[in-house]
Amino acid sequence: MAAQETDAAGTRTWITRGGNFVVTVSRVKPGATLVRTDNADEYMVILPPGTTATIKAGNEEIEAGEDSLTIVPPGPSVVTARSEGLIARIITSQAKDLLDKAWNAATYADGAPEVAPVQPWPDPVDGFKLRHYPLAPFADPKGERIQPRLFRSTNMMVNLFAHYHTRRDTAALSPHWHEDFEQASLTLHGTWIHHLRWPWNANLAEWRPDNHDEIPTPSVIIIPANVVHTSRDTGNGESSLYDIFCPPRLDFASKPGFVLNEAEYPMPETDGSKIVTKGTLLSWQKSA
Repeated sequence: MAAQETDAAGTRTWITRGGNFVVTVSRVKPGATLVRTDNADEYMVILPPGTTATIKAGNEEIEAGEDSLTIVPPGPSVVTARSEGLIARIITSQAKDLLDKAWNAATYADGAPEVAPVQPWPDPVDGFKLRHYPLAPFADPKGERIQPRLFRSTNMMVNLFAHYHTRRDTAALSPHWHEDFEQASLTLHGTWIHHLRWPWNANLAEWRPDNHDEIPTPSVIIIPANVVHTSRDTGNGESSLYDIFCPPRLDFASKPGFVLNEAEYPMPETDGSKIVTKGTLLSWQKSA
């Protein structure tokens, strides 16, 4: 697929949107800049292994190392690449300038009525600022194959699974679905199959066949609400999977200790109801 943006320096950026968010993936060289002139709310920057950058927001500036997540506060900001590689950004749908550029913009011509809107959660306890998280300390090379690593902001949540070096057991998949929110799955390494099954309705003409396409990386897939899904990597070598939710998932955020930066972001008040993911779930996917 051709990039949706190519700047004067040759930086190519692919843009994919969901109902509440935009995912951009940029192939950069040293010195490339990714600018947000006045972003309305927090957004996230993912640097995979091998990519480093300087991130500036307002009067703050950090050197962001490889294999890291940075949450960027509202306002003006710039990400400057210090190495060649890929940089992914996750931005809410308040970024109207990006929504129209998305390759799949026509899919959302009527909005996304089946998706719950974003209602920002409470501000971080120490105010908005750059928040940088190296990811390596949260991966155990001798641990379980599937190691979820969840972080959230006021407006979104990411699950940056520890990278995989073996393939998933096809007798231990976890097909499941979400009733009122989408999931984006960003993959930057390896080859992936996202198994998708659409629910039936009364009209046979509207039934859709299952999808089992093999997808190279980098790639982004938007999984609609109510679509049964599970993913597995194929081939050899390293693979990576990053799941994205906007707004944050209340079921995951409610599990003490599950979200790694939970101490920085207060929980919202709730009416006692729970968001429940349905299907064949692994232990870490289940609600508290």
